[in-house]
Amino acid sequence: MKKILFIVTTLLVSSQAFAASAPCTQANLAGNYVMYQAAINHHNHMGRCTINIATGGALTGNCEFGHNAANEAGFSGPVYGTASMNTNCSATATISFDPVPLVVHIDSYFDLQFTPNKEAFVGNFTNTFGVEGITNGTHYSTVLPATTAP
Repeated sequence: MKKILFIVTTLLVSSQAFAASAPCTQANLAGNYVMYQAAINHHNHMGRCTINIATGGALTGNCEFGHNAANEAGFSGPVYGTASMNTNCSATATISFDPVPLVVHIDSYFDLQFTPNKEAFVGNFTNTFGVEGITNGTHYSTVLPATTAP
């Protein structure tokens, strides 16, 4: 009897530990993120962006892309766009930037999956020039100083 009780208790505790997370909402998407990109098919480069997503989905921020394989400097400057969250914690975002204002405009389309705690994501992206890549990111605080932790 003790073995059966132990097995039933273990199953109940396990099922609670793996219970479904609460559905995501658009409000879960709001906040500040640092995100990293790596273009993998051509124009190989890496990038780092700090963005803010407002509750309504408007996105603003700054990105800096490293040098490509030809050692040409990448874009560094403001970005803008929109983002939306699905109830299964997948999200989409369009991040736009203008490396040569009024001449060159680029839209990047992100397909993201958030972690169950809604604090980080992984995903992929494509842009209007056919660049494809991978991305990841996490919430961060704009209040805490970026100093070495003790």
